[in-house]
Amino acid sequence: MTPAEIMHDLRQNNSDPRASMMAARKQRKSMGPIFVDLVTRLGHQSIREMDPCDLNALLPVLFLLGEWREPFAYRPIVRLLSRPSSIVEHLLGVHATESGSYRVVASVFDGDLTPLCDAVCNPRADEFLRGTFMNALVLVTLAHPERRKDVEDFFREFRVLCPEAPDEVMISWMTSIAELGMEDMLESIRVDMQTEKLPAYYKDFATFETLLRETIDGNGVPVGGRYRKFLISDAITDLLK
Repeated sequence: MTPAEIMHDLRQNNSDPRASMMAARKQRKSMGPIFVDLVTRLGHQSIREMDPCDLNALLPVLFLLGEWREPFAYRPIVRLLSRPSSIVEHLLGVHATESGSYRVVASVFDGDLTPLCDAVCNPRADEFLRGTFMNALVLVTLAHPERRKDVEDFFREFRVLCPEAPDEVMISWMTSIAELGMEDMLESIRVDMQTEKLPAYYKDFATFETLLRETIDGNGVPVGGRYRKFLISDAITDLLK
């Protein structure tokens, strides 16, 4: 299949993308820039400007870019997912938060935390996607241990950076603290939970502390199921499981 034929097939509605994705793998050098261009275009267009056929191709494209560890896709993907809720829902529907987009983001990470941290703090971004970006940061620490300190420092400063963050974002922040095993944060979170300065997501402080200590006992590896699959390794299996 030629690159044009691959894109034609991926853009069809209700088609099985397996054959096209396998063909794209064989032409990675040609397809990578085409895929990044698609993501970049959709990251800037209004809903009215978007071609429905481009939306059909988006998920397979994102997962293949993740499989290929394509760093040039990192910023366009973060921008795409940082758009307001109505646009992200139009782009990906329920797949925005349920398809493993945090794994895609972490897989294409180019070494610069700034776009990801900015997305977490972006008040215009969907609040559930802001949590997804936090999941991506946790996964980045597993794939790139040398960035762990930087990620932890960001989470320590988060409440100063984003004092008006909504409850869903704060819940994701607390969960990320636990999943990183940040023991130095325990006391401040305990006090803030008791004084109701944090949303009542965990049943009590002991539940939160248990999750955090499970990470510590696991040598810094979260026990949560969402990190067991790690980065995208097989786009077809991960997307069409």
